[in-house]
Amino acid sequence: MKPETRIAILTGAMMSFVMSLFFSGFFTLLALGPGAAWLAAWLRGLAIGWPLGFLLAALTGPVIRRLALCIALPRR
Repeated sequence: MKPETRIAILTGAMMSFVMSLFFSGFFTLLALGPGAAWLAAWLRGLAIGWPLGFLLAALTGPVIRRLALCIALPRR
């Protein structure tokens, strides 16, 4: 596997984990308040959200990267 491919996969996995961790925890905390039920729901949400987030990052990542390059480095 090329280093660029490995970096893209690891970046997608780590970014999707951090985003899923934060948002699943934040929104379940808003819905349930702190407590044991919140913690269980947070972990359940993370277990569902992280794989979905990673899949979405893997599918949309190349297109978003090209779009970001077009915006950041416009042709002259």
